[in-house]
Amino acid sequence: MQLYTQQIRSKKIAAVFLTVLIVLPMYSCWMTPEFATGPTGVTDDFSAHPMNAGRETQNFSDFITSVYQAPADQQQNLVDSFMLWADSATGIPYIEDTSAIFLYQTNSNIEVAIAGDFTGWDPSDQNMSRLSATNLYYKEYEFEVDARLDYKIVANGNWILDPLNPNTCSGGYGPNSELSMASYIQPLEIQEYDFSHGHVSITSFSDTTQGRTRPVKIYTPPGYAEGNQNYRTIYFHDGSEYLTLGSADNVLDYLIVTHAIPPVIAIFVDPTNRNDEYSYDYEFMEMFVNELVPWVDSAYRTMEGAENRGVAGVSLGGLTSLLFTIQYPEVFGNCGAYSPAIWIGDIRTQYAEHSVLPVKIYMDAGTYEPSIFNSSLELLETLEVNAWEHKWESWHEGHSWGAWRAHLDESLTYFWPLHTSGIDESY
Repeated sequence: MQLYTQQIRSKKIAAVFLTVLIVLPMYSCWMTPEFATGPTGVTDDFSAHPMNAGRETQNFSDFITSVYQAPADQQQNLVDSFMLWADSATGIPYIEDTSAIFLYQTNSNIEVAIAGDFTGWDPSDQNMSRLSATNLYYKEYEFEVDARLDYKIVANGNWILDPLNPNTCSGGYGPNSELSMASYIQPLEIQEYDFSHGHVSITSFSDTTQGRTRPVKIYTPPGYAEGNQNYRTIYFHDGSEYLTLGSADNVLDYLIVTHAIPPVIAIFVDPTNRNDEYSYDYEFMEMFVNELVPWVDSAYRTMEGAENRGVAGVSLGGLTSLLFTIQYPEVFGNCGAYSPAIWIGDIRTQYAEHSVLPVKIYMDAGTYEPSIFNSSLELLETLEVNAWEHKWESWHEGHSWGAWRAHLDESLTYFWPLHTSGIDESY
């Protein structure tokens, strides 16, 4: 065991190493005395340009000044040299301490803006500035050093991926460009590895309560078919998106193989009418508890008891998970509420007025989703004051599958942590 712990420690070490890799080249290239250039005057050592002679250090503000001070016929060469250097130093957006500078190049004189988690996805008043007569547009923002954010470029009204940034993150409305500040640790568990994988079967479930048929996907852990043991179960709202956008099967594989959690069966349930079913639809909950759960228990080797069963969701699905837990604590003893939309309805009142239940609640929110973050803090206060068993996390991220998939391990390892030996003593 301890592989998972070692992996997390390695992630932290990697973050420090990444910071060193970013900072050292930044200063070493700025102080290079030679200036080597090709026929176009472009060099990947921006600081070596004659316009920067005598400068001991350089930053983006200095670069802007140097371009404006340069003769018109040298300005574009300065820009091209800087872009080559910035891409090799930190990538684009160019990161400088807590600043992220968004860069866009076009020879057309157009209006270019930024829209993202940090603008409320509103490009209004977010226009990029054109640098003199060059082809470079830029805009600078301040972020936390561990922030991870989605965004798009809005060029003449067209929303596009950042052509200078190869990093993207899939979302419910298609991919977005992804900004990761220097201390953000990319999640290892969403990657694919050459080890034992679970199996995802595709089926459907028809209920009698509402007379609806919905897609259901079932994840069984490695070794399920060959064994005879029973397993804990975790139910996911927005099931298909949890697989396609949230990489949940990869995360489960990783956590199980590295002995971070015991093997589990995961049930990915799709809504038929999301806005209705996930907004205090008590008939939907009754169907889920009285028909779907027994159907799963009859078809798969599951463990009895609410402590061995969990429910999780994002946004409206997070709200519904909180509602399921307080309405049916005898069924769901573990709740994963990711960016829950608890500003809708009376969920905070229900928790405030209810006696404390023997359940575990994991809840998180991003600081770049302010309405959800602030309302989550209000529910958090109730959980803390009344001593509910809970875990709260906040991230410098937005309302994004990039955040939810990266932190799925937080709830699962809270619900069912393995001992350091890697042995699940409940069997």
